[in-house]
Amino acid sequence: MGYAPIYGSEADLYTISMTTPQPVENGGKIYVLGDTLYQVESGKGVHMTDISDPSAPQKKSFLKVPGAQEVVVKDGLIYTNNLNYLVVLQLTGTSVNLLKKIPAFQNMHHQIVPPERGWFECLDKTKGTVIGWEKKMLTNPKCHY
Repeated sequence: MGYAPIYGSEADLYTISMTTPQPVENGGKIYVLGDTLYQVESGKGVHMTDISDPSAPQKKSFLKVPGAQEVVVKDGLIYTNNLNYLVVLQLTGTSVNLLKKIPAFQNMHHQIVPPERGWFECLDKTKGTVIGWEKKMLTNPKCHY
């Protein structure tokens, strides 16, 4: 097990959008409010799932937010990070509105090493900018710190 970089192009780093439900690949922190479960997809965004019937949860949508690591929902607003920024988002039907973007986080952008020491996939700058890391089974990793 080790870390692999999650890449994004410079043009896409700060693009926030709503998409169809996505599979959970590297699930992170969760937050529940009412009948909705919000789960971070580390480095990529937030899954939204209807849990009004706990025996049959229904994936609703995916909020694409590059670099996301945290999520909180209060008064109908979603608070998460978009790399180095705290963003405040409002959902309106199937679209998302960016209400505020505040510089708040350090060292989220251009991370050159994973969050834990050990083996990791070496960076390949031709694939874009590193916006996060995912822990997974690696085959013959070459980098270590």
